[in-house]
Amino acid sequence: MRHFCKFSAIAFATLLLAGCGPEDSGPTAFNPATNVDLTFSTFTLTEQTENSLFGDLVPAVEPADANNSEAQAIADGIRTQLALFLGLTYAQDAGPSIESVRNPMDLMRRVIGENEVANFIDARQYISSRIDAGQAGEYSNTTNDVSIRFTDQKAFTEGLPVTEYNWRYPIAKWVYTPDTSGLVTRVISWVASGDFPADSTRPSATLGTEFRARDFQTSGYNDGARLHAEGSLVIKGERELAFIREYQDLNTDTVLIDGTAVGTSEGTQGGPEFEFAGDTVDCLKIEMDYAGPSVEVFTSLDQPPQMEDPDNPGQTMANPDYCLNQDTATAGYPTRQTGLRM
Repeated sequence: MRHFCKFSAIAFATLLLAGCGPEDSGPTAFNPATNVDLTFSTFTLTEQTENSLFGDLVPAVEPADANNSEAQAIADGIRTQLALFLGLTYAQDAGPSIESVRNPMDLMRRVIGENEVANFIDARQYISSRIDAGQAGEYSNTTNDVSIRFTDQKAFTEGLPVTEYNWRYPIAKWVYTPDTSGLVTRVISWVASGDFPADSTRPSATLGTEFRARDFQTSGYNDGARLHAEGSLVIKGERELAFIREYQDLNTDTVLIDGTAVGTSEGTQGGPEFEFAGDTVDCLKIEMDYAGPSVEVFTSLDQPPQMEDPDNPGQTMANPDYCLNQDTATAGYPTRQTGLRM
């Protein structure tokens, strides 16, 4: 189920996709967004994988004590779940490192971070100019009714399903709001192409990131300006991963893995089961403290997200035994120092 909604007002606005056209079709006066239609040899990224969305968490969960087999099983379980949702493969002979990445959020992060699309460069230059002027500004493909589509040539040639080679991004938006947050907010969303059963949840992904305005750059990944990020990924099988990442002061990650609203029957039962560290669970919460450094995990099985409120018949309340609502960790351990996020 979706657990974070800080960016929902921006990310889930009603919209219609426009047809894809040439990359440069002319900006509006105050919003430079234009159509983006790119073809890649493959969506699979094999270089600079340390810059991937969870390139820091993957090595960070490694136990400080190499002889702690229970902790190692948890670390391996965390990396297994991240791989399922994010399309990761790991190097077998180089410790806990990412060998390849294939998911819509990391592909867009790479395209933006490597300054590969003129329109996205224009977007950041425009936002930077608004910061310098102390005035609000917005880049939004939805406001300009333009579309973003990426095509995987290899997947198309191999005859793979359309969801594997046609990635559409309904929302790509940068917003600067000097009179409220004073931050730059970027929201990216992806929705799977193709047909899915009417009673199922269409795979999707959303990533919202807040940047400190004074450190906002017009090129590169802008990681030095990041303050906060949150998002979610829904995959086939009614499974969902949601996350909150704090990059300043706290330097923490919270990752939640459970079932979608459909997968939990609207919160009335546990979600799809999966194996984690030798146990069968249907809910997993991971809390990574980079300053400790340490990691804690919270798990549950056959516990619905909601339960009947005993004090208010006919009303529901959060189930305290559901892993996302638990206060006491199922397990935890010190992790090795990686020097990341410090």
